[in-house]
Amino acid sequence: MFANYFRLTLRNLAKNKVSFFINLAGMSIALGCCIAAYVNYEFNAGFDKQQKNASQLYRISFIHEADGKETPYGVAPMPVGDLVRANFNEVDQVVRYIRKDARFRIGTEMFQKEFAYADPNFTELFSIDLLSGSLDLKEKSHVLISDKLAKTYYGHADVVGKELTQIIGGETREFVIGGVYKAFPFNSSFRFDLLTGFDNYFTDPRQQSAIAHDWKRWTTVFLYIRDPHVIGRVTTQLQQYIKPQNEARLDLLAKRFYVEPFIGMPSRAIREKNEGHWLNLPMPPAAVIAPFVMAGFLLLVACFNFTNNSISMAGRRLKEIGIRKVIGGNRRELIVQFLSESLVFCMIAMVVALFLAEYFVAGWDAMWPSLEFSIRYRDNMPMFWMLAGLMTATALLAGSYPAFYISSFKPIHVLKGTTRFGGTNLFTKILLVFQFSISLMAVIFAIAFYFNSKFQKNFDLGYAYHSVVQVPVENENQFLQLKNALSSHPLIHSIGGSEHHIYGNTYQAAVKSDREEKEVDMLNIGDDYFNTVNVRILAGREFKKESASDARESIIVNEEFVRAFNLGKDPLGKRIMINDTSQHFIVGIVKDVYLQALFQPLAPLVFKYVPPSSYRYLVASTDPKTLLEMNDQIKAEWKKIFPMSLYTGRLMEERMIEAMSHFDNVVILYTFMGLVAIIMSISGLYSLVSLHLQKRTKELGIRKVLGAPLSNIALLSSKLFLIVMLISFVVGSVFGSLMVNKLMDTIWEYYEAINAQVIFLAVGMVMGIATVTVSFKIFAVSRANPTDSLRHE
Repeated sequence: MFANYFRLTLRNLAKNKVSFFINLAGMSIALGCCIAAYVNYEFNAGFDKQQKNASQLYRISFIHEADGKETPYGVAPMPVGDLVRANFNEVDQVVRYIRKDARFRIGTEMFQKEFAYADPNFTELFSIDLLSGSLDLKEKSHVLISDKLAKTYYGHADVVGKELTQIIGGETREFVIGGVYKAFPFNSSFRFDLLTGFDNYFTDPRQQSAIAHDWKRWTTVFLYIRDPHVIGRVTTQLQQYIKPQNEARLDLLAKRFYVEPFIGMPSRAIREKNEGHWLNLPMPPAAVIAPFVMAGFLLLVACFNFTNNSISMAGRRLKEIGIRKVIGGNRRELIVQFLSESLVFCMIAMVVALFLAEYFVAGWDAMWPSLEFSIRYRDNMPMFWMLAGLMTATALLAGSYPAFYISSFKPIHVLKGTTRFGGTNLFTKILLVFQFSISLMAVIFAIAFYFNSKFQKNFDLGYAYHSVVQVPVENENQFLQLKNALSSHPLIHSIGGSEHHIYGNTYQAAVKSDREEKEVDMLNIGDDYFNTVNVRILAGREFKKESASDARESIIVNEEFVRAFNLGKDPLGKRIMINDTSQHFIVGIVKDVYLQALFQPLAPLVFKYVPPSSYRYLVASTDPKTLLEMNDQIKAEWKKIFPMSLYTGRLMEERMIEAMSHFDNVVILYTFMGLVAIIMSISGLYSLVSLHLQKRTKELGIRKVLGAPLSNIALLSSKLFLIVMLISFVVGSVFGSLMVNKLMDTIWEYYEAINAQVIFLAVGMVMGIATVTVSFKIFAVSRANPTDSLRHE
C-alpha cells in the first residue's frame, strides 16, 4: 500500500513541478537550519560529558557580598587544598588546579600556550585520553602535552622523551615530555595544551612554602566525594576558613564557602556570573536559544507554505477524490494517502537538508573561531532520533490540515461540480498572517542587530582602543630598553607605562568615602598612560611624573565614581580610604571609562600612580590607519633587543573586534533566515493570489465588460491581501520588537533598542516585495480579455 501511495505522491508532485521545487527548497533549508541548531545545542549540552567521574566531583567556591549583591567566586585560598586534604575525613581526594599562559621554546621556535598545574591525582580523577607515554605527574621534570601541540611544533605525535623549554622571566626551565594525550574537545572545561605537577607552579623552590601558605593567593580546588550525603558537613567545616581569608583579603571578603557539583558548573558560572571561574565556558543561553527559535520560525513558515500550496493544488484533484469515494474509498484511506504524500515530501526534503546542513554547520563553525562544530552521526543515536522526530512532526504539521480538510468533501457535490474550491479560506488567511509575521520578525532581527553593531562600534568607551598597541613587559629594565628603542619611530605618537591595563588586568579594593563604601575596580598606571590611551581629564590634573607623594596618596577617579559616592559638584581634594588602611585624595576626574565594554554596567573606577619599577605594560599610540604597521615595527624592535624572548604584544582593539565580529555573524545569520522566510512567504502568497483570482474570474470578467476601470479591479482584487498584510505587519512588529529587545538585554548592558526607523525599514522591505508579487499577478489578470473568462465559464 505504501508503495502505491509513494507512486501517487511522485505522480502528483510531477504535475506541479514549479510548486514542488519551491516548497522543497524552502523545506530543505528550514530542516537544514533545524539540524544546524541541534548541532549547536548538542555542543553545549555535551559540555564536559567526557568526564566519567563528574557525578563525584565538586569544587570549593565562596560568596562575596558587596553593595547588597552576592557574587560567586569559583576559587579558594591557596592553603585550603592542603588543609582539607589533612583534616576532612569525609573528602576522599583533593585536587588543586591552576592554569596560566606560559612561554615555551622548541628548538628556535617560541610560542605561548595555556599551561596547567595540578596535583598528581588530577589525571586519575579527570578523564584524559592518553595516546602515548604516561599520565604520571609526580616527576617534576615531566610535562604532558596534547597531540595537537605535538603535531604543530614537532610535526608528529611521537614525541615522548623529547625536550621542551619553558621561558620564565628571561630564564629557562627544561622539561621532558612524559606523555601525549588527545587534545580536549572544545566543549570541555579543560582546554590546556600542557600539563605538569602542581609543585612546578612554584618557580622558586625557596618561596614554595611561603606561597603555599599565602591566603592572598588563589587556586581552584576540586573535591572527589563518593558519598554525596557528607556535602553538608564538608560545607560546615569550610566556614572556619572565612576568618583567615578575610583577614588576608580586606578587598574581597568572603561571606560563606560552599561546595558546588562539577555537573552543570560551567552553565552556572555563566548564569550566576562567577568571577573566579578559571575554566572554559560554554556558549551563553542566548546563543543556544536564538538559532533554535529562528530555525523553528523558518520551519513553521515552510510548513505553512506547504499547507497553503497543498490546499491550493487540491482544487485540481476534486474529481479524483470524488471518484475514489464513489467506488468505495473511505475518508480514513484518503487521510492516510495525503499524510503519506506529506511524509514522502518531507523525506525527500530531509535528504536534501542533510547535505545543506553540512554547509550550514561548516559556515556556523567558521563564524566562531573559538568553538568547533561538526555533525556527528557515528555512535550518536540521539541525532537519529531527532531527525526521525523532526521529519515526522514536520509531515504532520504540514499535511494534517489538507488531509482532513480535503477528505471531508461530499463525492456527489464534487462530481456535480457544486463544490467550488478556492485558496483563501479562513485557515489559509491565518497561515499567511503567520508566514509574513515571522518573515517580518526575521527582517527586524537582522536590521536591529545591524544598527546596534554600528551603535556599539561608535560608542565612546572613554579610551581610544582603535589606535593603541599593548606590550606586556617583565620588569622596568625591559620597559626602558623597548621605550628607548621606539622613541625615534615616526609612526609612534606617545608611549606610556603601567602596572595594570584597561584591556589587560585590574584589581578590586574596598573604597570608603564619608558617605559610601563600595568595591571598586583599580588600575595602577604610570607616566603618559592617559595621554597614550586617550583617557580624558575633565577636572583637576594628571599624576606628576615620578612623584612620591602622588604614588603615596593621590588618586584619579572617573565620573561614575563621583556619582556612586555622592561626592557633589566639587570632588577634588576629597579624602578616600582604601581597604581601611590608607587615605588618598582625589586630584583628578576623568571621563567615564567602560572597563567591560558594553557587556556590563558602567562602574566606579580608581587610578593610582606607580613608578617605572612596577610597570608590566608598555602602551604605544598612533593613527588608526597605521596601527598594524606600528605593531610590526614594535615587534621588529623587540626581536632585536630580546631575541630569546617571545613577543606577545597585541592591538588593544582585538578584544573589541572579537565582540563586534559576533554582531556581524548574528546579522549574517538573521539576514539569511529573513531572506529565506520572505521567499517562502512570497511563494505562498503568489499561489493564494492566483487561486483567489481564479475563483473570481467570472466576476472580474463581468466587471470589465460593464466598464469597470483597471484601478477599481486592481483594488478589489488586492483588498483581501492588503488586510492580511496589515495584520501581519502589526503582529510581526510587536512580537519582533519584544523578542529583539529581550535578546539584546540578556547579552549587553548598553544597546540600541528597537525604534521606529527599524520597524519602518523592515515593514517597507517586506511590503515592497509583497506588493510587487501581488501586483504582478493582478496586472496579468486585469489585462486579460474578459471574453476568454466568460466563454470558459
